[in-house]
Amino acid sequence: MKLASIKPNDLAIVKNAHLIPLGGSLPAGLTMIDVIAGYESFKTSLESASITARAVPLDPKLLNPPVPNPSKIWAAAGNYKRGTAGLGDARGRGTAAKTSPEELLENIFLKPPSSIAGPEDNILIPKAADSIFPELELCVVIGKKARHVPRAQAFDVVFGYTIMLDVTARGYGLSKNMSGTRNVRKGFETFAPIGPWITTRDEIADPHNLWMKLWINGELKQSAKTDAMINDIATQISFLSEVTTLLPGDLLTTGNPDSPEFQEKLKPGDSLKAEIEGIGAMNLGVAREQ
Repeated sequence: MKLASIKPNDLAIVKNAHLIPLGGSLPAGLTMIDVIAGYESFKTSLESASITARAVPLDPKLLNPPVPNPSKIWAAAGNYKRGTAGLGDARGRGTAAKTSPEELLENIFLKPPSSIAGPEDNILIPKAADSIFPELELCVVIGKKARHVPRAQAFDVVFGYTIMLDVTARGYGLSKNMSGTRNVRKGFETFAPIGPWITTRDEIADPHNLWMKLWINGELKQSAKTDAMINDIATQISFLSEVTTLLPGDLLTTGNPDSPEFQEKLKPGDSLKAEIEGIGAMNLGVAREQ
């Protein structure tokens, strides 16, 4: 099932290029996090609505961020094998990582929930920064409260998947400590656009076998496959659950395939299309913060 948040304040099922609003099928006032947390109790109603409720043509401008207020956004750094220079080589372009998988887990960082934006929104270039780069990533949506999760049980706490661009102001600030300033450089407003919706776990047979593609102004700029992750999703979830309690609606974005020299600097007026196989695609713009 594909679940979207839609304007002004509703949820919807996405089916056959249509939206099925759920305002009359679920209790009033439910948020996406409520539905995620109580999915098993709502599942019958959702399945019934997908068959009987009125559908409207899918207009991307109706879409909100699927999870607008997660308690946490965890983001992996340097989590692809890389080592190639070709756009279609799937592993990711740039120098292969020398950091051990265990060290990479410790490099996972937090992005603030206030950095979330949605489909059709603009990524805003901050007044004090102008070297802005988008990083296309598969984003995991947590479905259950979880602590100390064994790796073998990690997918039990996954609700589904969405797309995130981990946007970064690469040239921002005085510090040369690139790892130490990640939370700041990647934490500006609109620097975590997500969407277009959530595809539930049961519809993605293997999240480590998905093509990810990013176009800027109609030109393909990133293309790689999720099987090139160094630390897979289960490993990341298990590790993070030892650090903190994961909650329904929390987001884990799992790393970008290309090293910085293969990414493209954004400028006002740019248009982006981000697509991940099995999930969908979303469009974004770029503007300067006023």
